[in-house]
Amino acid sequence: MAPLVRGSIRPDQNSLGSLYVVSEENFSSASARELSLEGRNVCVIYDCLFPLTYGGAERWYRVLTDRLVESGAKVTYLTRRQWTAEPPVWTGVEIVSVGGTSDLYDSEGTRRVAPAVLFGVGTFNWLRRHRREFDAIVVANFPFFSVLAAWAALMGTRVPIFVDFHEVWSISYWRDYAGRLAGTIGATIQQICVRVTHFAQVFDEENAQRLRNIHFAGDVATLAGLLPGDRISAAASTSPPDEPVVLFVGRHVKHKGVGLLPEILAASRELIPGLKMIVVSDGPERRSVEDEMMRRGLQGAVTFTGSVTDEDLSRFFSTASCTVVPSLREGYGIVVVESVSAGTPVVVADNPENLATCLVRPGVNGFVVDPSARAMAEGIARVIDAGTPLRRSAAEWSARHSVENSINRSADEMVARLSRFALVRRARN
Repeated sequence: MAPLVRGSIRPDQNSLGSLYVVSEENFSSASARELSLEGRNVCVIYDCLFPLTYGGAERWYRVLTDRLVESGAKVTYLTRRQWTAEPPVWTGVEIVSVGGTSDLYDSEGTRRVAPAVLFGVGTFNWLRRHRREFDAIVVANFPFFSVLAAWAALMGTRVPIFVDFHEVWSISYWRDYAGRLAGTIGATIQQICVRVTHFAQVFDEENAQRLRNIHFAGDVATLAGLLPGDRISAAASTSPPDEPVVLFVGRHVKHKGVGLLPEILAASRELIPGLKMIVVSDGPERRSVEDEMMRRGLQGAVTFTGSVTDEDLSRFFSTASCTVVPSLREGYGIVVVESVSAGTPVVVADNPENLATCLVRPGVNGFVVDPSARAMAEGIARVIDAGTPLRRSAAEWSARHSVENSINRSADEMVARLSRFALVRRARN
């Protein structure tokens, strides 16, 4: 289990207001299941809500919130309005809309600023009215305005804010993503959020190190991972499919590298005639990718599925020859662990911000290659040529590591983190 908060927590002051400082003292080694949040009020803040929107963060907050309720907490979930009539029914959870229904992404798949700002304003206004009702706040680092809103609304209350840093971007990537001016502003806002955060969570050690590199001075816990629980018990297929198939799973937005898929498929079919591709999910770049596939005469070799059920996704993973991850950026790489858990090796682009590479053991569960279409095609060919032995080693790697990468374990660790904090506060009071 990843390190949790261990030590006494005392109030302190700095130029930013109230915070908590962790000092090193021994704690009880009680497991997460033995710790309770009975009678505690917890607020979870994220601008998306699973399953109305899909993604690793959405699924994380669904699992975490259910675990908080199971531990006895009363949970309020602040989000944007993503429904037309009444909010969904979620047992033990009050869903509160503090933002409008505007699209989060522009036509190129870049996060729009206006919805993030409006969600931040809505979060601030609501939390300001309810600022003394909660024992803890859990908030995603992105969009950043909700972190700043929670910090500003709760200043002086000493209600702890636990920030999940799903990703930590370099200034160079910020500028590539949003342009030089907007990217510089974005990197500055990220730094401010780091400055006002006292308790941080990440899902891999690389992001923990990136936080430290940009001078994060608070407590950071590295949680287990984000592999869905149903993937752990799924049977892995060690036999290659009869016909070669490469799979892509991800939102059709620029940073997922979806625009490179036509070139990857064309280059792969030069090496493996008859190879087909399945493209799962949807997004603003889908139409342009479909058009490019047609322009290259590949429409008969590719299937666009749109959104699929979890059952269908499991089937696609288990029946593919290889899963390709051409992302420019990944904060974790959930597709890697999902694919490998099904016995299907991966080919991952070696981009600096693509932390999915941290989950790949070359020659064991896949390959990390240069981020060009030709290199990725060659990686796909290596996976397919390796056949059963590579699938077997991928399945064996998953059997050894799936539990430690589990989203359920991360949720247990987060409950333990909050529970231990609650014990310290109770002891001080």
